Amino acid sequence: MPTPRQPRREEAEDLATLLGDIFRLSKLYSEEQIVTTLRRAATRRDTLIMAEDGRPVSHIRTAYADVLVYGCRFRVASIGSVSTHPDYRGRGYAGAVLEASLQRMEAKRAKVLIVSGDRSLYRRAHCVSVGRIAQAALRPEQLGAPPAHVTVRRFSADDWAPLAPLHQTESVRFARPMGFMSNLPFWWNYDRPEIWLIEAYGRPAAYVMLAPPWGSDPKEATREVHEYAGSRAVLLDALPAIFEAGKINEIRVRALGHDGGLIHPLRQRGLEFVDEPLAGTHRIIDLPGLMGKLRPYLRERLEVRDMRRLSFEQQGDRCAVAYGEQRHELTLSEAAPLVLGGPGAPQLSGELARVLPAIFPIPFPQPGFNYV
Repeated sequence: MPTPRQPRREEAEDLATLLGDIFRLSKLYSEEQIVTTLRRAATRRDTLIMAEDGRPVSHIRTAYADVLVYGCRFRVASIGSVSTHPDYRGRGYAGAVLEASLQRMEAKRAKVLIVSGDRSLYRRAHCVSVGRIAQAALRPEQLGAPPAHVTVRRFSADDWAPLAPLHQTESVRFARPMGFMSNLPFWWNYDRPEIWLIEAYGRPAAYVMLAPPWGSDPKEATREVHEYAGSRAVLLDALPAIFEAGKINEIRVRALGHDGGLIHPLRQRGLEFVDEPLAGTHRIIDLPGLMGKLRPYLRERLEVRDMRRLSFEQQGDRCAVAYGEQRHELTLSEAAPLVLGGPGAPQLSGELARVLPAIFPIPFPQPGFNYV
């Protein structure tokens, strides 16, 4: 069996053909765009392939970013375009490149893995549904007229500068260095996103990124919220203008579960929200390391005596949470919903049942511009 390795620069064309055929990328990108991306040293450094018969036959790409949760910063990893040529499936290649990628993520001190998909390959690797998104359908007749001091305009994601200060106000977000857009994988815009910059009294006050529902006709007049930032009040004031300018008849609002500043005003307007997990699946890579990064967050929610007695352990795919003499063992498949919320969280008792609800679930952002 071949060994997972990084692709060589001269293999970019064969790799582009593999990805293009499997994901039908020719509908959205030219082969030149894909090859140019795959030739970048940064892309190849975080890509693993299996090669057989002189060409790549299996592929996985990893992207790294930092997440901030109420000021606590930790690294996350995302995987995308996990694929194997049909003639070479059933040989364990996808599992091999995934396992090798997980080992690299641990070496690079990533704490959480984000996966855009949900299939048995990922479930076997302890990637599960987590988090909470409050979703509701919004139509223009549920809104009033926009105030004169609020204006909207389509914006290019290539110029992040006016959006960065708005994004930095978010308590739960990705950390994005200037110029990060140029390093994203070519498929980040697969959903044909629309970015709307919202200004109040001539100054940027909020933005929202919308995209057609997955698999829908691009001409369909429905959009989903993929990311938003800035003033919730101004965002709500601007929605009628976005409906009109974008020729949209329905926006599926997707608000992070902890964001009462957006959810409550929309409930007052009659919207009925349905809770669902974050898109894709997630896995905890390093539970003790993650909780160590989150200690400032924990200190604001727990008494000093509870902080001293609470501990987290991990050995391979088994981990444990303990409070003094009480100890609860769990798998990584249980750890993710325990920490990030969602179905499958273990039932706790004793002091753990008292202490952990004060800190869990940890809010986690939607990928947004960091989509893979």
